[in-house]
Amino acid sequence: MKITLEVVERFHEKWKINADNGCWEWTGAVAGRGYGEMKIPMTRRQEYAHRISYMIHYGEIPNGVLVCHTCDNPKCVKPSHLFLGTSKDNLQDMKEKDRHLRGERNKMAKLTDEKVRAMHFLHGQGLSTGKIAKGFKVSQSTVHKIIAGKAWEHIYREING
Repeated sequence: MKITLEVVERFHEKWKINADNGCWEWTGAVAGRGYGEMKIPMTRRQEYAHRISYMIHYGEIPNGVLVCHTCDNPKCVKPSHLFLGTSKDNLQDMKEKDRHLRGERNKMAKLTDEKVRAMHFLHGQGLSTGKIAKGFKVSQSTVHKIIAGKAWEHIYREING
């Protein structure tokens, strides 16, 4: 995308500083998940505002690379709050900041934190993973992952320190 003077001027008309966190918060149109969005003049294209900010201040974004937020504020377009990363980098950043949909936060989860604690307790009492799986109506491999700390890691860490 070519950054023109018109793009720069339109961009800078559509954000305000948030005094609480220092973010430049987008005041223009907002797309799904709360990301700012701006129409590119003379085209039919929309672009995420944080990506436009990155291009204005740092240059082109390589293909397949994301513009991520250090502040975790999807409306933020402040250049110093933005960094380039892969999908893997972005997921790792989410995980390190405990923003990922783990455990009960995931609306599709069949288990609860309480049930996973019970699985650990039962396994500690000598009950087999097969019997635990049957009792909780999940696969034996799910129970293996939970007991090994590869799934529901937050409960594993809570129990095992």
